[in-house]
Parts: sequence; C-alpha cells; structure tokens
Amino acid sequence: MKQTTKLFGIISSLLILVGVIFKTQHWPGAGVILMLGIVAFAAIYAILLFIDRQKSLKSSIAKTSNLFVLLAMVLISVGFLFKMQHWPGAGVIIYVSNVALLALIPIKYLQAAKEKDKVKSTNFYNEAFVITIVLGFSLFLLFV
Repeated sequence: MKQTTKLFGIISSLLILVGVIFKTQHWPGAGVILMLGIVAFAAIYAILLFIDRQKSLKSSIAKTSNLFVLLAMVLISVGFLFKMQHWPGAGVIIYVSNVALLALIPIKYLQAAKEKDKVKSTNFYNEAFVITIVLGFSLFLLFV
C-alpha cells in the first residue's frame, strides 16, 4: 500500500508541475494536465495517505489531526485548480481550506504538548510552523 501511495504521489506531483509549466507558457493541453494532476493528488494520493496513516494512529487527537490534514490537502489543491483555471468559486474553496488550516494549528500544538518524546514534540511544532506558512501562502493566493 505504501508503494502505491508513493507512486501516486510522484505521478500527481509531476502532472501538476507539467500542467503549471504548460499553463504559464499558454501551451495547449495545460488545463487537462493540471486537472488530471490535481484530481490524482486530491482524490487518490491524499486519500491513500490518509488511510495509511489512520491505521497506525491510536489517540483521538492524532486521528482528528489526520482528518484535518486530509481536508486541508484536498481543499487547497482543488482551490489551486479553480484559481489557476479562473473558475468561479475559487475564493470560497480557499476560505474553507483556510478554516481547516486554522483548526489544524492548535491541534498540532496540542499534539506537541502531550508528546513525551522531545524529537516527536519538536516535529509537531515544526509541522505547526509549516502549516502557518502554508496558510499565509493560501491567503496570498486568495487576495492576488
């Protein structure tokens, strides 16, 4: 299962990268490639990653955090697709993804506070910091 997840992650990332390059160069087929990459990311990779992680988690905070990570990943990628394609509703999707990210930040700090291992606690703090940066980038996309 983990090999399949990695494979879909690599394929979707490459499709998104190629789609963005095509979109910026105004080459034909950009929208289709971009849509395939984001659908592969949001519908397949994110869900496979969620299932892989959910099996190993035991605490309710970790499971809730995993659910919010899934929601944020899917909503941000779909919002990015709508924004790149200039489709209506991009702002609403990005607002909802920002709410998911805002809810995720205190959950990560709770995980860090409850963790007894210093390395894992530091990792949770780092995740909260990265999520804050992603939230800032998402807000930037919203207002551009």
